[in-house]
This record gives sequence, structure tokens and C-alpha cells, in this order.
Amino acid sequence: MSFRFFLASVTRTQNNAWYAAGPGSAAETAMKNALRTGSADDLNFYINSGGGYLGWATFPSDYTARPKMDGVVCYWASLPGSNYVPYNEGDTGTHEVGHWLGLYHTFQGGCSTTNDGVSDTPAERSPAFGCPTSNRDTCPKKNTPGLDPYENFMDYTDDACMYKFSLGQGDRTDTGWSAYRAGK
Repeated sequence: MSFRFFLASVTRTQNNAWYAAGPGSAAETAMKNALRTGSADDLNFYINSGGGYLGWATFPSDYTARPKMDGVVCYWASLPGSNYVPYNEGDTGTHEVGHWLGLYHTFQGGCSTTNDGVSDTPAERSPAFGCPTSNRDTCPKKNTPGLDPYENFMDYTDDACMYKFSLGQGDRTDTGWSAYRAGK
């Protein structure tokens, strides 16, 4: 399944506390409780100063317990058009929507054979930063074959270096969508 999102509406709110909200803060709770609309299959995308982060998101399995907290938050400068190089091409949003659809970081679980829960993303001991130019392999053992997937949207590299999801990640998002979001 491929996902497409359509803009249903835009709400602009001036609120200094919400603008500075970070993950887990009272301001985040107030912001989302006031602004969130729709159901489990409606992506609410909030833009603020990031609270010290480029972004964060809820997972599909979180929706039932805390539906008003569901959504993605991104630092405004991580969106295309800003001068916040190397994070200004929109890949923070793509990364966070990946979480919202049920994906973990590619380095989740380190060098374990189950790492991020997706069989076709090679294990990765730690996040990659910048734009690696060599064949990075932080998990070189036979039971974890493959070079680190630093070009994957679910790693931490610069926007210019991220450009793909794996087929297995697509399967995982389909499964999560069906179980937690579709028509809920």
C-alpha cells in the first residue's frame, strides 16, 4: 500500500506556550487537546519551535489509549524553504510520519536480529549522522548482514542523504494501518 495524504484544513494559532511545546509537556497536551480533529486515520500535523527536537510522533498503537495526543509535531525550520541546512528538505516530516505509521528507527534494537522489526532493513548499532561517504557497517556479524541503511528515512542522516523506505517497511505500515488506524 502506498500512502497519500490530502490537506483537509489548516488552523493557525498564536500561543507562545504551544509554540515552545516539547514532547510530553503540559503545553503539548493543551495544544493537541485543543486542536486535534478527526479519527485514528486522520493525520494531525503540528508545526512549532520543536521544543528542542526536530520532531516527534505518536505510534498507531498509542491511539486507543490517548486519541487526543495522536499526531506528528515538526520544528518549522525542518520544512522545505527554510535555511536550516541540512534539515530543511522536509525529511523530518517524512521520518515522523513513518513513526505515525508504525515504523521504528533503523537502529532500534542495535545489532539484534530483530532490530527495527523489519526483516529487510539491516541491523545498525547506532544512528548515522551527516552524510556517510563510506560503507558503514556497525553490525558486521554473519547473523546481521548488510551495510547500515543510512539512506533510509528512519535513520538520523541529513535530509540530502535520506531517500527511501524498504519494502518491508511498507509492509509494516500496511499492517499497522489495518490494525490501528483504518476506519477507527
